[in-house]
Amino acid sequence: MKRSAHALARMRTVVFISAGVLAAFSAVCAKVDVNLTYVGLFLAILELSAYFAYSIATAKKNSITEKNFPVLSNITLDFLMQFIYPVVIVDSEGVIIWYNKSFSDNVMSSTVLYNLNLNDVLPEKINMKHLGNDKSDGRFRATLAENSYDVSSYTVSAGKKLYYLTVWQDRSEVTKLENEIKEKNPIVSYISVDNYSDSVSSRQNDYRTVTAKIAMLLQNWASEHNAILRETDRDRYIMIMEEKYLASMMEKKFDILDDVRDLSEDSMDVPVTISIGVAFVDGSFSEKEEVAHTALDLALQRGGDQAVVKTKTAIEFYGGRTKTVQKRTKIRSRIVAGELTSLIKKSGNVLIMGHRYADHDSIGSCVGVARLAEEHCDKINIVVNLNDINLKNIFEKLKGIEKYEDTFVDAATAQELVRPDTLLVICDVNNSAMFESPELYGSVPNVVIIDHHRKTGEFVITPKITYIEPSASSASELVSEILEQALPQGSLLKEEAELLFSGIILDTKQFTRNTGTRTFSAALYLRGEGANPGEAQMLFKTDLKEFLREVKFESNVVIYKNVIAISVYEGLAVPADKIAASKAAERLLAVEGVSASFVLCIVDNAVHISARSSGSVNVQLILEKLHGGGHFDSAGAQLKDMPMKNALSMLKEAIDEYLNND
Repeated sequence: MKRSAHALARMRTVVFISAGVLAAFSAVCAKVDVNLTYVGLFLAILELSAYFAYSIATAKKNSITEKNFPVLSNITLDFLMQFIYPVVIVDSEGVIIWYNKSFSDNVMSSTVLYNLNLNDVLPEKINMKHLGNDKSDGRFRATLAENSYDVSSYTVSAGKKLYYLTVWQDRSEVTKLENEIKEKNPIVSYISVDNYSDSVSSRQNDYRTVTAKIAMLLQNWASEHNAILRETDRDRYIMIMEEKYLASMMEKKFDILDDVRDLSEDSMDVPVTISIGVAFVDGSFSEKEEVAHTALDLALQRGGDQAVVKTKTAIEFYGGRTKTVQKRTKIRSRIVAGELTSLIKKSGNVLIMGHRYADHDSIGSCVGVARLAEEHCDKINIVVNLNDINLKNIFEKLKGIEKYEDTFVDAATAQELVRPDTLLVICDVNNSAMFESPELYGSVPNVVIIDHHRKTGEFVITPKITYIEPSASSASELVSEILEQALPQGSLLKEEAELLFSGIILDTKQFTRNTGTRTFSAALYLRGEGANPGEAQMLFKTDLKEFLREVKFESNVVIYKNVIAISVYEGLAVPADKIAASKAAERLLAVEGVSASFVLCIVDNAVHISARSSGSVNVQLILEKLHGGGHFDSAGAQLKDMPMKNALSMLKEAIDEYLNND
């Protein structure tokens, strides 16, 4: 009797565990194939029914014996063993407790897998958290024998221990179809001839010949990638292709840019270049077209001659290694003048700011915008660091002018001036990390950007007006053109005109670099408004202390790669040293054989890098790799909480990458 009771208890344990596994298996199968659920439940019910029949028979001293019962358990085990899908049972640590034949066949291993960790037999490790817990099921993707599987798991409790029953459904065919569909995903892109109008006005006949060749070149390029190319305007194309060809274009860094430039360089006074905007996103054709248009605008705002690939989460840039050609027309400045005037009239107050560690171009352009705003609004403020000693000459210049007595405010005061109808105008910078007050930018919904530096990325807040013209010499030049269009002649104060003039002097290195007809036109306008070049030049005078500060950056200079001058100041610098560093970088270009210079110093736990170029090296592209930016021949970057040694190493890697791709 005792033996029978003991046997019955042992069988009860075996049956309940087996039935539990089958029930869990049925729950997992419900996610894979509902028909398999019925099979699993049938076996579980059959086994439980047999157990109860055995119990009753034992109670009645029936003739059924312990030897007969394991037949049903064997049916259960055999069913799982021969099941078409791989099945594995693991413990809470991922150690394999049991597996069926299908799993071992897929693993293609003759080694016994018991007591091995599941991740030890998979080509790609999985996170054990995906297996689920005592309250939920798990479902995840995994790779087995180079095939992709959807894995469903269910938690089984035995005493205080947890086990996971996993069923693996092969989804290789589905994955293959998904990849095929993905490869055929339509990619929309826009292509624009950057300097169409300039080339037309220079040599009409040559232009027609070159543009015909460019059209043929683009058509052949599109045909190579089985793309559709259609001209939408004289200087613009739209191209649609399959996604599988985009990787090749990106790998070749959109070599069509070089092909177009090389084609026109020998036959045109103004070489023709193209810009490309690519929408690498999901969505409708309308949504992709809009993204492609945005990407093209970004390419043009960065100076053209480049491709911009815009994805859901990132923006990639290719090309942009040539210097921009200044456009002769002022149509855009006339449009911006009208739009800006309209926004000012609708605003309750206007805040204007430039970049941190403001220079003459930043302050000069802010003062110019303030002059325009004063015509249509009573409340105008310029946001600056009032304690910046580098601005003392500018403050002294405006001292005594009544309207500027309360115009300049610091960032904290500016925050208190923000209203729902406030307009924020940002001059000489488009990188939010470099704004005088990034917090102010995040507080004002109505924003205008006026800048001559290449655009570094998308804006967090979409500006009402984005006037970014990398071909301009300075922000002061752009603002001067706006004022010329929007104000009557003789409206500027002499001091205002001289501040704008000093901004142009600074960024053109006294009209020796990055100048065009519009630069001299802006200077002529400012002269007509009373600007005296000699007095504007006096704003750059420095005292002996500042002069010595500049000299210390020139005592530790090395020539890197034969053409790059790098100066490192190892000591702790003060904010005023940033201006000195930029001046030192400028003077290093006078060294014979130097094409670009970089000056590094540590200010407030950040390595500041000032870069200058003589015109053959795009320092903006180099410092973009360090999350900096600027202009083709004038750029900067900040590397926070980083030792000088690491910053110098990163800079050299960026220079190497640039020169190797040249």
